[in-house]
Amino acid sequence: MRVTLNLASRPFHELRPLFLRLRALIGVLVVLAVVLGILLKRAQIQAARADAAVHRWTVKTHALQQEWRSAQILMREPANAATLSRADFLNEQFARKSFSWTIALMDLERVLPQGVQVISLDPRVTKQGPVIVRLRVSGPRDKAVELVSNLEKSPHFLHPQVAGETAQVQGQNRSGYRPTMSESTDVNITIFAEFNAGTMAENKAEASAAKSAAAQHSRTAAPAVPRRGPRPGGRL
Repeated sequence: MRVTLNLASRPFHELRPLFLRLRALIGVLVVLAVVLGILLKRAQIQAARADAAVHRWTVKTHALQQEWRSAQILMREPANAATLSRADFLNEQFARKSFSWTIALMDLERVLPQGVQVISLDPRVTKQGPVIVRLRVSGPRDKAVELVSNLEKSPHFLHPQVAGETAQVQGQNRSGYRPTMSESTDVNITIFAEFNAGTMAENKAEASAAKSAAAQHSRTAAPAVPRRGPRPGGRL
């Protein structure tokens, strides 16, 4: 009879599978660390390139600003004051030339509802470049609202905004009198809009389309002339 005795102070445990799992986990972590290190290095390189590009553009911007300040100081000298004044005058005239009265009036004729009258049309050239049109009209309130809606669809009057609205009061001279507004109330409305003259090709296409529409309307509205038939006896 064989008897097995274990004289060790601690019981025996098989740790080899645990060590194998730990080694596999350490290998995965090492690979992940290498991948993250490569990505971090690439991100650092890209960030360094972006910083260098920003630095170059900053230097160029500072150089251009310094050049602009030098030019402004030079132009403000007494000897060049007349040239600067003439240049400002010419730039203002060129900006005013960008407003076309023909295009503005043609577009207003197209979008203006029946019963609304134009009181004034005042173009203003801003320092930023665009031409702001101040338009004052009078007529029934519902027709004025329709005009604002038509201007929003216009290719030449951009971003129309109502700046003021007053009712036309007849026979009332009392101070502080405020009539009740309704859709049929005659009002004076001030509208501000940015004017876009458009390109020459667009204007030609729009003008030709307007002429075609007018010709079609005139043909439709023209009364038909009856043709004479032959008279008795064979004579026309």
